[in-house]
Amino acid sequence: MNFPKNLIKGNIVLGERLGRHTSFRIGGPAAVWADPRDVKELKRIVIFAGENRIPTFVIGGGTNVLARDEGFNGIVIHLGSSTFKNIRTSGTTIRIGSGYSVPALVRLCCNEGLSGLESLIGIPGTVGGAVCMNAGGWSSPLYKNIGDYVTSLKVMDNKGKIETLKREALSFGYRYSNLSPYVILEADLKLIREESSALKSRCSKFLKMKRDKQVLDAPSAGCVFKNPKDFQFTTGQMIDMLGLKGLTLGGAQISRKHANFIINRGRASCEDVLKLVDIIRKKVMDNYNISLELEIKII
Repeated sequence: MNFPKNLIKGNIVLGERLGRHTSFRIGGPAAVWADPRDVKELKRIVIFAGENRIPTFVIGGGTNVLARDEGFNGIVIHLGSSTFKNIRTSGTTIRIGSGYSVPALVRLCCNEGLSGLESLIGIPGTVGGAVCMNAGGWSSPLYKNIGDYVTSLKVMDNKGKIETLKREALSFGYRYSNLSPYVILEADLKLIREESSALKSRCSKFLKMKRDKQVLDAPSAGCVFKNPKDFQFTTGQMIDMLGLKGLTLGGAQISRKHANFIINRGRASCEDVLKLVDIIRKKVMDNYNISLELEIKII
């Protein structure tokens, strides 16, 4: 790819290995790794990619991504500069940049006495990725997905045009949004006032639950599959009941702790992970007649 390195002043790396930037620690080289310093530089990249029909992928913390062994023949855009990490609070409303850390946001909300996001504690990644996939913890009348608190978004389309999407233009579902055509720049969240001490206590409880049940000590991308709708078992429970916990192919293993996690035991390839994905899908279809949908993104 003939990419003009003087297109932006931010960091440009050709052939950057994606395994260095994903929580799975898996992935071959990106043709171009671009770290724009600001919105103007991001716009230049987006327009260049569109004019030259080059695929792009926006990455934040790389926590929900499985990158292929052959890499990505396009431009991976990382919104890591301070420009994309701005945050402002006004009453119970927060305006926050897409590059801001989700764990840092949850801590800030607890300190400020703003409730609603506590169940996201322990979920890594950045706000842009969390909003795009509508991340969430446990469902209840109070603990919803992050999309339930979004009132508007500032986004950039694939031609570099910046616009504000109001709530009525947004569609959120279980690990879904209608935002894939856009690069999210900022989000406005409307939260609920509550005592800071109660929020911190709740966060501690949720974090302990996650540490007890989830895999936090080995490289992974979190839950691999979405849970099936209106079914009596979660995906993890189905995989467990099928006796697949601990199944290993190459360097990848279905976690013995949480069956909906595939972990990198060391030098796992994308192909190793995808073979386990195929085995799980076939077993679940054969035994439960359910077609599992991926929660992770494969690039």
